Amino acid sequence: MRKRAELRVFPDISRDRTDCSRVTLVRIHRRELTLSRKEASAAATAPEKKRRGRAPKDQGLTRERIVEAALALIDAKGYASFSLRDVARELGVYPTAIYWHVPSRDELLVEVIAAALGDLVPPTLPAVRWRDWLKELFNRYRDAVARHPNIAPLLGSQIISNASMNPVMVEAVLQTLLSAGFRPEDLIHVYNTVITAMVGFVTLEFAGHGADERDAWEGRLRTRFEELDPSAFPVLTSNVKRLSNQAFIVRWKGGTNSSLKQSHERYIDVVLDGLQRQLPGPGGS
Repeated sequence: MRKRAELRVFPDISRDRTDCSRVTLVRIHRRELTLSRKEASAAATAPEKKRRGRAPKDQGLTRERIVEAALALIDAKGYASFSLRDVARELGVYPTAIYWHVPSRDELLVEVIAAALGDLVPPTLPAVRWRDWLKELFNRYRDAVARHPNIAPLLGSQIISNASMNPVMVEAVLQTLLSAGFRPEDLIHVYNTVITAMVGFVTLEFAGHGADERDAWEGRLRTRFEELDPSAFPVLTSNVKRLSNQAFIVRWKGGTNSSLKQSHERYIDVVLDGLQRQLPGPGGS
């Protein structure tokens, strides 16, 4: 009998434990639901965390802004001290952000030259006025470089400057020369003459000093010309005052401080007169 009683007791205890476990699981489940609701509510009201990625200033960065900043730096400091790090610092971004928009320093310089030169192509003129059209082209080019003289070292002396040349301008020059009457077989030579005339004089006129101690360097060069021996250099010494800072080689200031505009105008006339003599027929020699 005692064994049967014990057997009856154990099932009761087992059943009680099972019921307790069920109650406990229900309570835990309810607690988890309560915590989940609280966490969801807290997450909804909490401020959103900043996502990783570009810095806030990078968000508005564009190729145009980079080119504008680079040109401003070259205008202020010159080409020699120009770097992508300076551009990034000026824009308040990391240097790697620049490469998202411009793949290399050379590519950026190409864009800078194009931005500095702008639209060089003059309005179309009748074929008989080809000289006026070319003269306007030369003057537009000089005016553009005069506004940004520190790009002069990049023009012509660096092959990357070719990439900055607008094909619209090249096409316009070629069409003007053909319309003027130059033969197709002579086109390459006449075209090269035009481009050399446009770029060469202006590049020399606005060439920089290339010296750190500018005042001392200018003083030494001026003294050098003033102390020339008249017996060895009679023509140069008799004209040194007239030539000083107005003649290539005999100068210590660039075109920004000492303009050679009158010489540029005379140079254009000489080039155009020479081109006109090469025209076949009555228009040439």
